Amino acid sequence: MKFFEQIKSNYDRLVNVPSSDPDDARRRKLLNIILVGLMTIALILLAVTITLLILSILEPDEAVAPITALAATVIGVTVFYLINRLWSGVLASVFFLFFLMFVISLTDTPVELYRGRSLFLFILPIIISGFLLGSRYIFVFYILSSIEVGVIAEIAGGRIYDPTFAYIAFFIIAYVSWLSARGLEDALKDLRAINLNLDKLVEQKTEELAATLAREIELSGRNQAILDSIADGVVVFDANHVSILANPALCRMIEMPMEKLRGMSLVDFVKTRKLAPASQGTIIGIIEHPEKTETSTQVEWGKKTLSVSAARVQNMQTNQTIGAVAVIRDITREAEIEKMKDSFVAIVSHELRTPLNAIMGYAEMLNEAVHGAINEKQSSMVGRIMVNTQRLLAMVGDLLDEAQLKAGKLSLTKQPFKTSSLLEGMHSTMDKITADKGLYLTDEIISDMPDKLVGDARRLQQILVNLVNNSAKFTEKGGIHVRIFRSGSEHWAIEVQDTGLGIPSEEIPYIFDTFRQVENPTIRTHGGFGLGLSIVKQVVGLMGGKINVTSELGKGSIFTIELPIQ
Repeated sequence: MKFFEQIKSNYDRLVNVPSSDPDDARRRKLLNIILVGLMTIALILLAVTITLLILSILEPDEAVAPITALAATVIGVTVFYLINRLWSGVLASVFFLFFLMFVISLTDTPVELYRGRSLFLFILPIIISGFLLGSRYIFVFYILSSIEVGVIAEIAGGRIYDPTFAYIAFFIIAYVSWLSARGLEDALKDLRAINLNLDKLVEQKTEELAATLAREIELSGRNQAILDSIADGVVVFDANHVSILANPALCRMIEMPMEKLRGMSLVDFVKTRKLAPASQGTIIGIIEHPEKTETSTQVEWGKKTLSVSAARVQNMQTNQTIGAVAVIRDITREAEIEKMKDSFVAIVSHELRTPLNAIMGYAEMLNEAVHGAINEKQSSMVGRIMVNTQRLLAMVGDLLDEAQLKAGKLSLTKQPFKTSSLLEGMHSTMDKITADKGLYLTDEIISDMPDKLVGDARRLQQILVNLVNNSAKFTEKGGIHVRIFRSGSEHWAIEVQDTGLGIPSEEIPYIFDTFRQVENPTIRTHGGFGLGLSIVKQVVGLMGGKINVTSELGKGSIFTIELPIQ
């Protein structure tokens, strides 16, 4: 176990680049991971080639080219790595992307390359640039890749190989990548702002608590009452670094009884198998020298993630330091959100793969025999490309809606609309989807409903489509029935009932959580980010309504939304 931990530690030191800018550190680390992977592959291939040469399996003339190429790759990757670590991550990323474009252009002959055998590789610099350099660089590398493809087209055969559809496909990929990268950047920016505010709040509370404890250090009963009322864990050490005060919250947090905690030395306090040796030294340093730590520090304590900050306790009359107070906050949830960000990138990559493959596949087919106007079959291909692209844009739209809702920037309109228009819009969007699965989609408006309502018709349409789409995903037989009816004198309701898989009762309280999906092996086959129901609940809340769910495994689910009549 220690051997693997040492390997992981060495790997982290190899790829991590210290930087005051979190975005810069993240991008430089990602570049280092790519470079280390390329270096490993190149060295393995170089060793294999040399071995084959020594064993006379390869002739010297045959081995010169691969050995030269692999050696050049090793040298280039080393140079990029050194630039990234010692100088500039942006410069290293730009050099690497240019190097990647150059290598891609050499992977095949111009004719075969343009015919589509390896043309899809040109999307790599476009997508990777968003992660290494930021969203604003995506269109720069879209232009560069398009220019390179245009040059290859001329070399391959001039008018015979028209790059127009490659340009269109590249632009679609660049646009979707830009939306994804921009959304990720905004999410990271908001998360950093939240963390910064939390750190400032913790620092402020720590300083206030240190001053309070300094004034009241002799009144142990009063101090203990104050400590008991604090939700965060608090421990006070005297000048000899022996704990003299602690609160129950800390005992619960670190699972240590109060009797054992009181009178414990700082060294014994951190000496636990739940705390890594490096974290033990970190906590000792924070408490012994709190003035050297400007912000709180995160440590892993068993399965929990804790934020530790400290301040000196001084005698108000003599201004003499008489100890230190540490505030320990459980930020496991915030840490999970941070991990969710990484999972988000992986999910986006997974969800984009299928439509991007479709885009590239049909784009290549269009480019193989282009002579004048697009015929009916080619037009059908373009239509399928648009369908896949629209699916991606719908996902991005959900992400943007979620971001607006979290930021409190989503506004609603109030306009009169026909009640029946909700069902008409729902059918125009969902009829084909349900028909393709062999499901029925029926509806009814109860007679006591007014013909017209006042509200945000577009958002109501979004709510209804999201609910029906969610039901369609998890319904294999039967179908979906939508009912609009009056619920009392001042409310009306939308009910979506399906004959699908159903939801386990223990999962129902969590189905509206952001990025949350029911633990079911069918989920990933249907895809999605787990945003649809979250958006529904939040928009319904903005409208002053409420949503209720009843479900039975194997029989289906009923989603009921109740809204005020305006």
